[in-house]
Amino acid sequence: MLKPYTSDDFKLLEKWVTSEDLLLQFAGTDFSYPMTTQQMITYQSSYPERRFYVAYENETPFAFGEIILQDSGTPKLARILVGEPLLRGKGLGGKFIKSLLAESARLYKTKTVELLVWDQNIAAIKCYERAGFVYSPEIYTVLIWKDKKYNIHKMTYFF
Repeated sequence: MLKPYTSDDFKLLEKWVTSEDLLLQFAGTDFSYPMTTQQMITYQSSYPERRFYVAYENETPFAFGEIILQDSGTPKLARILVGEPLLRGKGLGGKFIKSLLAESARLYKTKTVELLVWDQNIAAIKCYERAGFVYSPEIYTVLIWKDKKYNIHKMTYFF
């Protein structure tokens, strides 16, 4: 199901990230819309230790995600996107999260994995909870973008 991301996979992100709002939800403020190959190359060059993955179901790519080893030693899942619209709502997001968790455990021998989520992204929160993440109601940080405020919460998975 998981395959390491290569530069050839950028065409998938280009196809899946269809609006500025979706890019903000998916990637925060690290990229500008429309996302370009050069932005991704620059990002990967800036963070060579981060791991990027594309998920497949029956040889069809459907999701992108990243594993970041934080300074604390705890891995964090980030930039998770079930990009293929026809495959959303079919439980594949949860399978993808489970694959990223297994990969995090394999790479880092960790007891926990974290991720950050907007409180407005109810579908993602429910997906992460079904995968076993615990939602923290306390606001972890606030993102302000174009005069809008986004409350960001941490979720934690315990092996």
